[in-house]
Amino acid sequence: MANYKGHIAGGLGAGMVYVLGLGLLPGDLLEKTGGVLSDWQLVAGLFVLAMLFGLWPDIDTNSKGQDIFFGAAFVLDVLLIAYGYLEAAAYFGLICMFPVLSKHRGWTHGKIAMVLVPLPIVLVPYLNKSTLLATYLIFYGAALAGYFSHLLLDGLIVPWIRVKGGRTRY
Repeated sequence: MANYKGHIAGGLGAGMVYVLGLGLLPGDLLEKTGGVLSDWQLVAGLFVLAMLFGLWPDIDTNSKGQDIFFGAAFVLDVLLIAYGYLEAAAYFGLICMFPVLSKHRGWTHGKIAMVLVPLPIVLVPYLNKSTLLATYLIFYGAALAGYFSHLLLDGLIVPWIRVKGGRTRY
């Protein structure tokens, strides 16, 4: 299992791979995303989201990762409220509370959870018939990449790759 530093690095690394991959998409597909990659603030948001979801499965235990996650989540929630995204702030706050309802390394470390937990990022705008659905899909992908990095570093995707104490074990 990686420590919080490993999961932060893993989330940011996964975010970087994801953003670089998005840059390889054909121009007409990128246009449908509302210009996400042309706005440095949105690109930074993709990295932050990947990093937060890289930490998310371990916030069910009192740790430095939990402190970092909830500190960043608090700032993000305040910004969502300040800019009038009250519904998004409410859903984000709800998602952040899920892990504390279970035991450590329980359901939060499952592959199904990796797909389902960030799903409200795209499901809520879809149900509200948002015209920016492609943009929300981009953010869902960043969350998925970060979550994937956590499970990968914990050896739950490829069992023979596991990071313990900052070192990769094969």
